[in-house]
Amino acid sequence: MEKLFLNSSDGYKLSLAVFAAEEGKAVIQIVHGMQEHKERYYPFAEFLCKNGYSVVVSDLRGHGEDAPLIGHIADKKGEELLIDDQNAIYGYIKERFNDLPVYLFGHSMGSIISRVLLQTKSKNYAKVALSGYVNPNPASPVAVFLGNIVKALSGKTKSSKLLYTLALGPYAKSIKDRKTNLDWLSVNEENVQKYIADELCGIKFTNGSFSALFHLLNKMGKVGKYVDVNEDMPVLLVGGEDDPCTGGEKGRAASKKLFENAGFKNVSAITYKGMRHEILNETDNGKVYEDILEFFNK
Repeated sequence: MEKLFLNSSDGYKLSLAVFAAEEGKAVIQIVHGMQEHKERYYPFAEFLCKNGYSVVVSDLRGHGEDAPLIGHIADKKGEELLIDDQNAIYGYIKERFNDLPVYLFGHSMGSIISRVLLQTKSKNYAKVALSGYVNPNPASPVAVFLGNIVKALSGKTKSSKLLYTLALGPYAKSIKDRKTNLDWLSVNEENVQKYIADELCGIKFTNGSFSALFHLLNKMGKVGKYVDVNEDMPVLLVGGEDDPCTGGEKGRAASKKLFENAGFKNVSAITYKGMRHEILNETDNGKVYEDILEFFNK
């Protein structure tokens, strides 16, 4: 594994980890979720690398040990900068790995970023897999409005309990007889405790960060934003049956329908019983690893 820094469009230094396979079949660009960091994907990246895939995983802005201000994506237009970052990473991949096809993997907030990225850049990617994929939310314009108001009144780098409750509150409450408010992440209690103990996980999101998240979620659900679609590109949606982020059976169907309405013709889904949000970290994650590998190998 090689760690390096890459300048984005505004000069922000993106922290990357590169797992280079000796004779790579393709390169997989991983976009992680909210309030976590790239190192949590190293076991998955190593698995993919051993199976012939080079992997590039990066910390989102405001995330990871190299963030200048932990939890803060940007003062303004963070939603656009996050997309710029992934485009910069794609450019690096193409320069380093020449003509190898590029696959995209996004988890949770990374699945939101990935879908907005695909609105204009789907032809950059040969395959896409999304994990813990957040369902489209008709109330997202309200969240955008509240996020803008709170950011303007309370400050861009401050943290609002209201916005936190709006974004994550329902997830905690969805688990009955929970031991912690983070039990929605995983049935695997060891994974939940490791997340809690990790100082780079569960970080406080600033008002600027929540604003970026809400803007992305709102944009993600707009079918008209998907242009010049790579209609034959295979898309795989993977999630736990008990993951509140995917919105249950109705929400999962809405996510699949969104892709299809946008023009993608090859969309499949796998739902895992007895799993919640972080399917890569559940006890039976080996099954998930193998299913994703099979999708990439097809």
